[in-house]
Amino acid sequence: MLSAGVSRVDITPSVPIDVVGYSRRVEPASEIRGRLTATALVVELGPTRVAILAADVPFLTPHHADRLRAEIGAAIDTSPDHVMIGVSHTHAGPMTDSQGVKIGGQQRARSANEMAFIDSFPRQIKEVATQAAAQLEPVRVAGGVGTLDLAVNRREKNAEGRVILGWNPDKAVDRDVGVLRIDRLDGSTLAVLVSYACHPVVVGPEDAGVNPDYPGPMRDLVEQVTGATCLFLQGACGNVLPLEGFFDHTGPEVAFGRKLGVEVLHVLEQLTPTELRIQRIDYGSVTPIVLHRQVAADPQPVQTLAACGRTVQLPLKPLPTLAQLEAERDGYQKEVDRIRSSGADQVALNPVEYHLNWAEDAIEQTRRGDTASQVPAFLQAMRIGDTVIATMPGEAFSELAIEVKRRSVAATTLFAGYTNGVLTYLPTAVEYPDGGYECDYAHHSYGLVEQIAPESEQILVDTCVELIAVTH
Repeated sequence: MLSAGVSRVDITPSVPIDVVGYSRRVEPASEIRGRLTATALVVELGPTRVAILAADVPFLTPHHADRLRAEIGAAIDTSPDHVMIGVSHTHAGPMTDSQGVKIGGQQRARSANEMAFIDSFPRQIKEVATQAAAQLEPVRVAGGVGTLDLAVNRREKNAEGRVILGWNPDKAVDRDVGVLRIDRLDGSTLAVLVSYACHPVVVGPEDAGVNPDYPGPMRDLVEQVTGATCLFLQGACGNVLPLEGFFDHTGPEVAFGRKLGVEVLHVLEQLTPTELRIQRIDYGSVTPIVLHRQVAADPQPVQTLAACGRTVQLPLKPLPTLAQLEAERDGYQKEVDRIRSSGADQVALNPVEYHLNWAEDAIEQTRRGDTASQVPAFLQAMRIGDTVIATMPGEAFSELAIEVKRRSVAATTLFAGYTNGVLTYLPTAVEYPDGGYECDYAHHSYGLVEQIAPESEQILVDTCVELIAVTH
Protein backbone atom coordinates (compact mmCIF):
# COMPACT_ATOMS: atom_id res chain seq x y z
CA MET A 1 0.00 0.00 0.00
CA LEU A 2 1.11 3.53 -0.70
CA SER A 3 2.41 5.59 2.21
CA ALA A 4 3.00 9.32 2.26
CA GLY A 5 4.29 12.05 4.52
CA VAL A 6 4.25 15.82 4.13
CA SER A 7 6.10 18.64 5.84
CA ARG A 8 6.67 22.37 5.44
CA VAL A 9 9.30 24.90 6.48
CA ASP A 10 9.17 28.69 6.41
CA ILE A 11 12.02 30.01 4.24
CA THR A 12 11.08 33.70 4.36
CA PRO A 13 14.32 35.73 4.24
CA SER A 14 15.29 38.65 6.40
CA VAL A 15 14.77 42.09 4.89
CA PRO A 16 16.08 44.26 3.37
CA ILE A 17 16.95 41.89 0.55
CA ASP A 18 17.08 42.06 -3.23
CA VAL A 19 14.33 40.02 -4.87
CA VAL A 20 14.78 38.97 -8.47
CA GLY A 21 12.77 38.74 -11.66
CA TYR A 22 12.56 42.37 -12.76
CA SER A 23 15.74 44.14 -13.92
CA ARG A 24 14.12 47.55 -13.43
CA ARG A 25 13.59 46.86 -9.72
CA VAL A 26 16.69 48.32 -8.09
CA GLU A 27 15.66 48.81 -4.46
CA PRO A 28 15.68 45.87 -2.05
CA ALA A 29 12.45 44.50 -0.64
CA SER A 30 11.78 46.07 2.73
CA GLU A 31 8.51 44.36 3.68
CA ILE A 32 7.17 40.81 3.93
CA ARG A 33 3.90 40.64 1.98
CA GLY A 34 3.57 36.88 2.36
CA ARG A 35 5.62 34.07 3.84
CA LEU A 36 7.79 32.00 1.52
CA THR A 37 7.71 28.26 2.13
CA ALA A 38 9.28 24.99 1.04
CA THR A 39 7.02 21.94 1.22
CA ALA A 40 7.99 18.29 0.82
CA LEU A 41 5.82 15.31 -0.08
CA VAL A 42 7.39 11.86 0.22
CA VAL A 43 5.55 8.83 -1.16
CA GLU A 44 6.62 5.21 -0.71
CA LEU A 45 5.57 1.81 -2.02
CA GLY A 46 7.76 -1.15 -1.11
CA PRO A 47 11.36 -0.33 -2.07
CA THR A 48 10.33 2.69 -4.17
CA ARG A 49 10.42 6.10 -2.54
CA VAL A 50 9.91 9.47 -4.26
CA ALA A 51 10.10 13.02 -2.98
CA ILE A 52 8.48 16.14 -4.41
CA LEU A 53 9.63 19.50 -3.10
CA ALA A 54 7.92 22.78 -3.94
CA ALA A 55 9.63 26.06 -3.02
CA ASP A 56 8.63 29.72 -3.27
CA VAL A 57 11.78 30.89 -5.05
CA PRO A 58 12.38 32.30 -8.55
CA PHE A 59 14.64 29.56 -9.90
CA LEU A 60 17.42 27.08 -9.25
CA THR A 61 20.36 26.61 -11.57
CA PRO A 62 20.47 23.05 -12.98
CA HIS A 63 23.82 22.40 -11.32
CA HIS A 64 22.47 23.54 -7.96
CA ALA A 65 19.35 21.41 -8.40
CA ASP A 66 21.44 18.34 -9.25
CA ARG A 67 23.46 18.77 -6.08
CA LEU A 68 20.34 19.25 -3.96
CA ARG A 69 18.64 16.18 -5.44
CA ALA A 70 21.70 14.10 -4.63
CA GLU A 71 21.82 15.39 -1.05
CA ILE A 72 18.10 14.89 -0.50
CA GLY A 73 18.22 11.43 -2.04
CA ALA A 74 21.03 10.43 0.31
CA ALA A 75 19.18 11.92 3.31
CA ILE A 76 15.95 9.97 2.68
CA ASP A 77 17.51 6.83 1.15
CA THR A 78 16.37 7.10 -2.44
CA SER A 79 17.82 7.76 -5.88
CA PRO A 80 18.40 11.39 -6.97
CA ASP A 81 16.28 10.53 -10.02
CA HIS A 82 13.38 9.98 -7.60
CA VAL A 83 13.68 13.49 -6.15
CA MET A 84 11.77 16.33 -7.83
CA ILE A 85 12.40 19.98 -6.93
CA GLY A 86 9.95 22.49 -8.33
CA VAL A 87 9.95 26.25 -7.85
CA SER A 88 7.00 28.60 -8.10
CA HIS A 89 9.06 31.18 -10.07
CA THR A 90 7.80 34.06 -7.94
CA HIS A 91 9.40 37.32 -9.06
CA ALA A 92 9.41 38.59 -5.49
CA GLY A 93 11.76 36.04 -3.96
CA PRO A 94 15.56 36.05 -3.43
CA MET A 95 18.44 34.32 -5.16
CA THR A 96 19.17 30.74 -4.12
CA ASP A 97 22.68 30.48 -5.58
CA SER A 98 25.60 32.88 -5.47
CA GLN A 99 26.59 31.80 -8.99
CA GLY A 100 23.31 32.36 -10.81
CA VAL A 101 22.36 35.40 -12.88
CA LYS A 102 20.76 38.04 -10.70
CA ILE A 103 18.04 40.05 -12.42
CA GLY A 104 17.29 43.15 -10.40
CA GLY A 105 18.70 44.94 -7.39
CA GLN A 106 22.47 45.17 -7.21
CA GLN A 107 23.03 42.71 -10.03
CA ARG A 108 26.72 42.03 -9.39
CA ALA A 109 26.54 42.04 -5.60
CA ARG A 110 25.22 39.79 -2.81
CA SER A 111 24.26 41.35 0.51
CA ALA A 112 24.64 39.72 3.91
CA ASN A 113 20.93 38.85 3.96
CA GLU A 114 21.17 37.33 0.50
CA MET A 115 24.14 35.19 1.47
CA ALA A 116 22.36 34.09 4.64
CA PHE A 117 19.41 32.91 2.56
CA ILE A 118 21.67 31.22 -0.01
CA ASP A 119 23.51 29.40 2.77
CA SER A 120 20.35 28.27 4.60
CA PHE A 121 18.25 27.18 1.62
CA PRO A 122 19.92 23.78 0.97
CA ARG A 123 19.77 22.84 4.63
CA GLN A 124 16.13 23.83 4.93
CA ILE A 125 14.84 21.85 1.98
CA LYS A 126 16.90 18.81 2.95
CA GLU A 127 15.45 19.01 6.46
CA VAL A 128 11.88 19.35 5.23
CA ALA A 129 12.29 16.30 3.00
CA THR A 130 13.69 14.33 5.93
CA GLN A 131 10.77 15.41 8.11
CA ALA A 132 8.25 14.30 5.48
CA ALA A 133 9.97 10.92 5.14
CA ALA A 134 9.73 10.42 8.90
CA GLN A 135 5.93 10.87 8.90
CA LEU A 136 4.81 8.22 6.42
CA GLU A 137 1.30 6.82 6.82
CA PRO A 138 -0.94 4.71 4.56
CA VAL A 139 -2.73 6.70 1.85
CA ARG A 140 -4.76 6.45 -1.30
CA VAL A 141 -4.53 8.91 -4.18
CA ALA A 142 -6.56 10.24 -7.09
CA GLY A 143 -5.82 12.82 -9.75
CA GLY A 144 -7.97 15.08 -11.88
CA VAL A 145 -7.93 18.19 -14.02
CA GLY A 146 -9.98 21.37 -13.95
CA THR A 147 -9.69 24.56 -15.97
CA LEU A 148 -9.21 28.24 -15.23
CA ASP A 149 -9.15 31.15 -17.68
CA LEU A 150 -7.02 33.78 -15.94
CA ALA A 151 -3.87 33.63 -18.07
CA VAL A 152 -2.99 34.70 -21.61
CA ASN A 153 -0.36 33.94 -24.21
CA ARG A 154 2.02 36.90 -23.98
CA ARG A 155 3.63 36.72 -27.45
CA GLU A 156 1.91 39.79 -28.91
CA LYS A 157 3.02 41.41 -32.15
CA ASN A 158 3.01 45.20 -32.19
CA ALA A 159 2.27 47.42 -35.19
CA GLU A 160 5.85 47.03 -36.44
CA GLY A 161 5.58 43.23 -36.35
CA ARG A 162 7.89 42.96 -33.37
CA VAL A 163 7.09 40.41 -30.66
CA ILE A 164 6.58 42.05 -27.28
CA LEU A 165 5.22 40.80 -23.97
CA GLY A 166 1.51 41.51 -24.06
CA TRP A 167 -1.52 39.45 -25.09
CA ASN A 168 -1.99 37.32 -28.18
CA PRO A 169 -5.48 35.76 -28.05
CA ASP A 170 -4.75 33.67 -31.15
CA LYS A 171 -2.02 31.59 -29.52
CA ALA A 172 -2.28 28.63 -27.16
CA VAL A 173 -2.54 28.70 -23.38
CA ASP A 174 -2.52 25.64 -21.15
CA ARG A 175 -5.46 26.37 -18.83
CA ASP A 176 -5.42 23.03 -17.02
CA VAL A 177 -5.58 22.98 -13.24
CA GLY A 178 -3.96 19.66 -12.40
CA VAL A 179 -4.74 18.24 -8.96
CA LEU A 180 -3.48 15.21 -7.05
CA ARG A 181 -5.44 14.36 -3.90
CA ILE A 182 -3.74 12.25 -1.24
CA ASP A 183 -6.05 10.87 1.46
CA ARG A 184 -5.44 9.01 4.67
CA LEU A 185 -7.33 5.76 5.04
CA ASP A 186 -9.96 7.47 7.19
CA GLY A 187 -10.86 9.67 4.22
CA SER A 188 -9.27 12.89 5.48
CA THR A 189 -6.97 14.62 3.04
CA LEU A 190 -3.27 14.64 3.90
CA ALA A 191 -1.94 16.61 0.94
CA VAL A 192 -3.03 18.31 -2.26
CA LEU A 193 -0.64 18.85 -5.15
CA VAL A 194 -1.58 21.53 -7.69
CA SER A 195 -0.11 22.35 -11.10
CA TYR A 196 -1.11 25.49 -12.99
CA ALA A 197 0.66 27.57 -15.63
CA CYS A 198 0.94 31.32 -15.19
CA HIS A 199 3.87 33.60 -14.47
CA PRO A 200 3.61 34.73 -10.82
CA VAL A 201 3.82 38.41 -11.74
CA VAL A 202 0.44 39.65 -10.56
CA VAL A 203 2.44 42.01 -8.35
CA GLY A 204 4.98 44.03 -10.32
CA PRO A 205 8.40 45.54 -9.59
CA GLU A 206 7.09 48.73 -8.00
CA ASP A 207 6.02 46.92 -4.84
CA ALA A 208 8.92 46.60 -2.40
CA GLY A 209 7.91 43.34 -0.78
CA VAL A 210 8.83 39.67 -0.53
CA ASN A 211 5.79 37.84 -1.88
CA PRO A 212 4.92 34.31 -3.08
CA ASP A 213 2.41 35.98 -5.44
CA TYR A 214 -0.78 34.05 -6.29
CA PRO A 215 0.41 30.53 -5.29
CA GLY A 216 0.45 31.64 -1.64
CA PRO A 217 -3.22 32.70 -1.39
CA MET A 218 -4.22 29.63 -3.42
CA ARG A 219 -2.52 27.34 -0.91
CA ASP A 220 -4.01 29.25 2.00
CA LEU A 221 -7.57 28.75 0.73
CA VAL A 222 -7.12 25.06 -0.08
CA GLU A 223 -5.57 24.40 3.31
CA GLN A 224 -8.24 26.35 5.19
CA VAL A 225 -11.01 24.32 3.57
CA THR A 226 -9.43 20.86 3.51
CA GLY A 227 -7.07 20.85 6.49
CA ALA A 228 -4.48 19.35 4.13
CA THR A 229 -1.04 20.65 3.13
CA CYS A 230 -0.98 22.07 -0.39
CA LEU A 231 2.01 22.01 -2.76
CA PHE A 232 2.21 24.15 -5.92
CA LEU A 233 4.13 23.15 -9.04
CA GLN A 234 4.46 25.82 -11.71
CA GLY A 235 3.33 24.67 -15.15
CA ALA A 236 4.43 25.59 -18.66
CA CYS A 237 4.17 29.36 -18.33
CA GLY A 238 7.17 30.44 -20.41
CA ASN A 239 4.86 32.34 -22.77
CA VAL A 240 2.01 32.93 -20.32
CA LEU A 241 1.16 35.95 -18.17
CA PRO A 242 -1.82 36.86 -16.03
CA LEU A 243 -4.27 38.91 -18.09
CA GLU A 244 -4.07 41.50 -15.33
CA GLY A 245 -0.60 41.67 -13.87
CA PHE A 246 2.32 43.87 -12.85
CA PHE A 247 0.24 45.77 -10.30
CA ASP A 248 2.11 48.35 -8.26
CA HIS A 249 0.35 47.24 -5.08
CA THR A 250 -0.64 44.04 -3.33
CA GLY A 251 -4.14 42.59 -3.26
CA PRO A 252 -4.74 41.46 -6.84
CA GLU A 253 -2.55 38.38 -6.30
CA VAL A 254 -4.86 37.35 -3.47
CA ALA A 255 -7.91 37.54 -5.73
CA PHE A 256 -6.10 35.55 -8.43
CA GLY A 257 -4.94 32.92 -5.95
CA ARG A 258 -8.36 32.49 -4.41
CA LYS A 259 -9.94 31.97 -7.84
CA LEU A 260 -7.38 29.28 -8.55
CA GLY A 261 -8.02 27.80 -5.12
CA VAL A 262 -11.75 27.60 -5.76
CA GLU A 263 -11.13 25.60 -8.93
CA VAL A 264 -8.75 23.31 -7.05
CA LEU A 265 -11.47 22.69 -4.47
CA HIS A 266 -13.95 22.01 -7.26
CA VAL A 267 -11.66 19.34 -8.71
CA LEU A 268 -10.98 17.86 -5.27
CA GLU A 269 -14.67 17.30 -4.66
CA GLN A 270 -14.88 15.19 -7.83
CA LEU A 271 -12.01 12.92 -6.78
CA THR A 272 -12.43 9.70 -4.81
CA PRO A 273 -9.10 8.11 -3.83
CA THR A 274 -11.04 5.25 -2.23
CA GLU A 275 -12.87 3.18 -4.83
CA LEU A 276 -16.56 2.93 -3.99
CA ARG A 277 -19.34 0.48 -4.74
CA ILE A 278 -23.09 0.97 -4.55
CA GLN A 279 -24.84 -0.78 -1.66
CA ARG A 280 -28.59 -1.39 -1.88
CA ILE A 281 -30.58 -1.30 1.37
CA ASP A 282 -34.21 -2.34 1.78
CA TYR A 283 -36.09 0.37 3.62
CA GLY A 284 -39.63 -0.35 4.78
CA SER A 285 -42.35 2.29 4.74
CA VAL A 286 -45.91 2.63 3.45
CA THR A 287 -44.42 1.51 0.17
CA PRO A 288 -41.19 -0.49 -0.35
CA ILE A 289 -38.13 1.73 -0.81
CA VAL A 290 -34.61 0.77 -1.79
CA LEU A 291 -31.87 3.07 -0.52
CA HIS A 292 -28.48 3.42 -2.14
CA ARG A 293 -25.23 4.12 -0.32
CA GLN A 294 -21.70 4.44 -1.59
CA VAL A 295 -19.35 2.30 0.47
CA ALA A 296 -15.69 1.42 0.13
CA ALA A 297 -15.00 -1.49 -2.17
CA ASP A 298 -13.22 -4.42 -0.58
CA PRO A 299 -10.56 -5.12 -1.59
CA GLN A 300 -9.31 -1.77 -2.86
CA PRO A 301 -7.44 -1.70 -6.20
CA VAL A 302 -3.66 -1.73 -5.92
CA GLN A 303 -2.11 1.68 -6.56
CA THR A 304 1.33 2.05 -8.09
CA LEU A 305 4.39 4.25 -7.70
CA ALA A 306 7.19 4.74 -10.20
CA ALA A 307 9.73 7.37 -11.20
CA CYS A 308 12.43 7.81 -13.80
CA GLY A 309 14.64 10.54 -15.17
CA ARG A 310 16.85 11.11 -18.17
CA THR A 311 19.43 13.69 -19.18
CA VAL A 312 19.26 14.78 -22.81
CA GLN A 313 21.46 17.13 -24.77
CA LEU A 314 19.76 20.20 -26.24
CA PRO A 315 21.48 21.82 -29.22
CA LEU A 316 22.21 25.54 -29.10
CA LYS A 317 21.85 28.00 -31.92
CA PRO A 318 25.20 28.74 -33.63
CA LEU A 319 27.56 30.15 -31.03
CA PRO A 320 28.77 33.73 -31.44
CA THR A 321 32.48 34.25 -32.02
CA LEU A 322 34.68 36.04 -29.53
CA ALA A 323 34.78 39.06 -31.83
CA GLN A 324 30.99 39.14 -32.03
CA LEU A 325 30.69 38.95 -28.26
CA GLU A 326 33.22 41.73 -27.80
CA ALA A 327 31.30 43.89 -30.26
CA GLU A 328 28.10 43.27 -28.32
CA ARG A 329 29.84 44.11 -25.06
CA ASP A 330 31.19 47.35 -26.50
CA GLY A 331 27.71 48.32 -27.68
CA TYR A 332 26.21 47.68 -24.26
CA GLN A 333 29.06 49.57 -22.59
CA LYS A 334 28.45 52.62 -24.80
CA GLU A 335 24.78 52.55 -23.87
CA VAL A 336 25.63 52.30 -20.17
CA ASP A 337 28.01 55.25 -20.51
CA ARG A 338 25.38 57.28 -22.35
CA ILE A 339 22.73 56.63 -19.70
CA ARG A 340 25.13 57.50 -16.90
CA SER A 341 26.21 60.74 -18.57
CA SER A 342 22.58 61.73 -19.03
CA GLY A 343 22.08 61.63 -15.27
CA ALA A 344 19.48 58.86 -15.42
CA ASP A 345 18.96 56.74 -12.33
CA GLN A 346 19.69 53.05 -11.73
CA VAL A 347 16.20 52.07 -12.93
CA ALA A 348 17.32 53.03 -16.44
CA LEU A 349 20.78 51.50 -16.02
CA ASN A 350 19.84 48.08 -14.66
CA PRO A 351 18.27 46.64 -17.88
CA VAL A 352 21.34 47.59 -19.95
CA GLU A 353 23.78 46.43 -17.28
CA TYR A 354 21.91 43.09 -17.34
CA HIS A 355 23.00 42.66 -20.99
CA LEU A 356 26.48 44.02 -20.33
CA ASN A 357 26.98 41.54 -17.50
CA TRP A 358 25.94 38.69 -19.78
CA ALA A 359 28.35 39.78 -22.52
CA GLU A 360 31.27 40.04 -20.09
CA ASP A 361 30.50 36.59 -18.69
CA ALA A 362 30.07 35.07 -22.16
CA ILE A 363 33.42 36.52 -23.25
CA GLU A 364 35.09 35.00 -20.21
CA GLN A 365 33.49 31.62 -20.90
CA THR A 366 34.60 31.74 -24.53
CA ARG A 367 38.16 32.69 -23.65
CA ARG A 368 38.33 29.78 -21.20
CA GLY A 369 37.01 27.42 -23.83
CA ASP A 370 34.11 26.72 -21.48
CA THR A 371 31.47 26.62 -24.23
CA ALA A 372 29.74 23.81 -26.07
CA SER A 373 27.25 23.45 -28.89
CA GLN A 374 24.73 21.77 -26.59
CA VAL A 375 23.60 21.80 -22.98
CA PRO A 376 22.34 18.98 -20.72
CA ALA A 377 18.72 18.96 -19.53
CA PHE A 378 17.33 16.57 -16.91
CA LEU A 379 13.72 15.47 -17.49
CA GLN A 380 11.64 13.36 -15.15
CA ALA A 381 8.34 11.52 -14.80
CA MET A 382 6.69 10.35 -11.59
CA ARG A 383 3.63 8.13 -11.44
CA ILE A 384 1.59 8.18 -8.23
CA GLY A 385 -1.47 5.99 -8.61
CA ASP A 386 -2.94 6.73 -12.04
CA THR A 387 -1.48 10.24 -12.14
CA VAL A 388 1.82 11.15 -13.77
CA ILE A 389 3.80 14.33 -13.24
CA ALA A 390 6.03 15.13 -16.23
CA THR A 391 8.73 17.77 -15.90
CA MET A 392 11.04 20.01 -17.91
CA PRO A 393 13.91 22.06 -16.44
CA GLY A 394 13.02 25.43 -17.88
CA GLU A 395 10.49 28.04 -18.83
CA ALA A 396 8.50 25.82 -21.18
CA PHE A 397 5.98 27.26 -23.61
CA SER A 398 2.38 26.16 -23.07
CA GLU A 399 2.32 24.26 -26.34
CA LEU A 400 4.94 21.81 -25.05
CA ALA A 401 2.81 20.85 -22.06
CA ILE A 402 -0.31 20.59 -24.19
CA GLU A 403 1.46 18.20 -26.58
CA VAL A 404 2.95 16.09 -23.79
CA LYS A 405 -0.47 15.67 -22.20
CA ARG A 406 -2.08 14.91 -25.56
CA ARG A 407 0.39 12.07 -26.19
CA SER A 408 0.56 10.77 -22.61
CA VAL A 409 -0.58 7.22 -21.87
CA ALA A 410 -1.44 8.17 -18.27
CA ALA A 411 -5.01 8.50 -17.05
CA THR A 412 -4.15 11.94 -15.64
CA THR A 413 -1.06 13.95 -16.56
CA LEU A 414 0.21 16.98 -14.68
CA PHE A 415 3.01 19.09 -16.16
CA ALA A 416 5.65 20.96 -14.20
CA GLY A 417 8.17 23.34 -15.72
CA TYR A 418 10.79 25.12 -13.58
CA THR A 419 11.66 21.73 -12.14
CA ASN A 420 15.07 20.35 -11.19
CA GLY A 421 16.67 23.58 -12.28
CA VAL A 422 15.78 26.25 -14.81
CA LEU A 423 18.03 26.03 -17.85
CA THR A 424 16.48 28.76 -20.02
CA TYR A 425 13.25 29.43 -21.91
CA LEU A 426 11.99 26.44 -23.89
CA PRO A 427 10.08 27.81 -26.91
CA THR A 428 8.31 25.98 -29.70
CA ALA A 429 10.20 25.74 -32.98
CA VAL A 430 7.58 27.73 -34.90
CA GLU A 431 8.16 30.78 -32.70
CA TYR A 432 11.83 31.29 -33.58
CA PRO A 433 11.27 33.16 -36.87
CA ASP A 434 9.26 35.79 -34.96
CA GLY A 435 12.08 36.23 -32.44
CA GLY A 436 11.50 38.22 -29.30
CA TYR A 437 12.85 37.82 -25.79
CA GLU A 438 12.25 34.09 -25.31
CA CYS A 439 13.82 33.03 -28.63
CA ASP A 440 16.53 35.64 -29.11
CA TYR A 441 18.08 36.64 -25.79
CA ALA A 442 16.38 34.88 -22.88
CA HIS A 443 19.62 32.97 -22.41
CA HIS A 444 21.08 36.19 -21.00
CA SER A 445 18.93 35.51 -17.93
CA TYR A 446 20.46 32.07 -17.39
CA GLY A 447 24.14 32.49 -18.19
CA LEU A 448 24.17 30.64 -21.52
CA VAL A 449 26.33 31.95 -24.35
CA GLU A 450 23.48 31.22 -26.79
CA GLN A 451 19.83 30.19 -26.67
CA ILE A 452 18.75 26.60 -27.34
CA ALA A 453 17.98 25.74 -30.97
CA PRO A 454 14.48 25.10 -32.40
CA GLU A 455 15.21 21.37 -32.61
CA SER A 456 15.11 21.23 -28.82
CA GLU A 457 11.32 21.27 -28.74
CA GLN A 458 10.99 17.81 -30.29
CA ILE A 459 13.69 16.37 -28.04
CA LEU A 460 11.95 17.70 -24.94
CA VAL A 461 8.45 16.57 -25.87
CA ASP A 462 9.49 13.14 -27.13
CA THR A 463 11.58 12.49 -24.01
CA CYS A 464 8.73 13.47 -21.69
CA VAL A 465 6.33 11.14 -23.51
CA GLU A 466 8.85 8.28 -23.38
CA LEU A 467 9.46 8.75 -19.67
CA ILE A 468 5.73 8.72 -18.97
CA ALA A 469 5.50 5.41 -20.83
CA VAL A 470 8.37 3.97 -18.76
CA THR A 471 6.40 4.60 -15.56
CA HIS A 472 3.46 2.54 -16.86
